[in-house]
Amino acid sequence: MGKTVSRCVIFCAGPVADVAALRPLLRKDDTVWAADGGWRLAQRMGLTPSCLVADFDSMPPPDLPEEVTVHRLPVRKDMTDAAAAAQVAYDKGFREFLLLGALGGRLDHQYGAVLLAVDLARKGCAVSLADERNEIAVFTASPADLTPRQGYKVSLFAFGGPVLGLTVRGLAYELENYDLSPYDPLCVSNEFTDEPPRVTFREGTLLLFYSKD
Repeated sequence: MGKTVSRCVIFCAGPVADVAALRPLLRKDDTVWAADGGWRLAQRMGLTPSCLVADFDSMPPPDLPEEVTVHRLPVRKDMTDAAAAAQVAYDKGFREFLLLGALGGRLDHQYGAVLLAVDLARKGCAVSLADERNEIAVFTASPADLTPRQGYKVSLFAFGGPVLGLTVRGLAYELENYDLSPYDPLCVSNEFTDEPPRVTFREGTLLLFYSKD
């Protein structure tokens, strides 16, 4: 793949009504993959993934261009199609991921996608999940990259244990050296201001949510 590895965008099979809302999330140099029924989502956006990882339980095998690599999975297996696609991509050297179509459907699949994102982040990857109204990014090291987005709220959650020394500046509600428990909803629905936001912490796994109504 060369010395520079692009971001791997994995299209998943979750429901997406407004595909146009996903287009601003894509980059020109992204490598596009699909996990099973995510092939249809990519096609709706006018994209042909270079790799399809699937057991074809949610769709029949499509007619594929010759240049598309297919990793066929057994229907009975110990991971989701999205997790299998991420593992194949990780083994090929990708270290930055965006999963589209992983939110908005069944709650168990959504939570599984969050666990997948955390697992990738703990392996040193930059990873986020997104749909039309939400994006979740995972940070295991400070600072947490936070970009102002018009019309969005931002929420912070600790995952799997406390996030220690959480400091939030430049948002409507600020914190200084706060230990955020995984059971603490204190940081739900914060707001951007005219100041540049900055989120830092000493230790832990931090989930950052962008959400809009």
